[in-house]
Amino acid sequence: MNKKIVGLTGGIASGKSAAAEMFESAGAYIIDADVVARAVADGAECKSALKEQFPEAFCEGVLNRGYLRELVFADGAKLRKLNAITHPLICKEIERLTDRAAFGVVMIVAPLLYESGLDKLASVVITVSCSESERIKRLTARDSINETLARKMISSQMSDAERENRADIVIRNGGSLAELRAQVIRIYCELTDKSGR
Repeated sequence: MNKKIVGLTGGIASGKSAAAEMFESAGAYIIDADVVARAVADGAECKSALKEQFPEAFCEGVLNRGYLRELVFADGAKLRKLNAITHPLICKEIERLTDRAAFGVVMIVAPLLYESGLDKLASVVITVSCSESERIKRLTARDSINETLARKMISSQMSDAERENRADIVIRNGGSLAELRAQVIRIYCELTDKSGR
């Protein structure tokens, strides 16, 4: 099977990671932008730029990720500044990883797929959609944050409607994990058929 690069996106706490795990179990090779972002943030180039722009987020040379998150989600200008530092470095590393992947379905999992321009690497884009109320519930429980911060985090991203409009395939994640898995398996079969399997 030839290599097929697929983008998987969705708003924060939409169930994108659960879907990615299911795609991986089905046979997809996963490149997780959040994992790449953490590795990039620990790199010398990014660390130095972050230290310069956000010195208050460092304690004895160590980045306090939770504090940086609160800082940028409280101020749009700071969030744009953070993205301007991190996105080019993350995209460069993801491009390197997709080039290195041998064959099959190579899936770039990224919450900011469109905003970062990573969608341009993919021949197919899938978005996971979920109601805002459910996402707030998941986010407050998962990250131990209050509803106000959860709403700010959600509103800082592209809306579900816009993502759905731009995506080739939409996964609706309002039900059980079994329902999510059924959608994932069906889509994976379609992707591998299109890849000439």
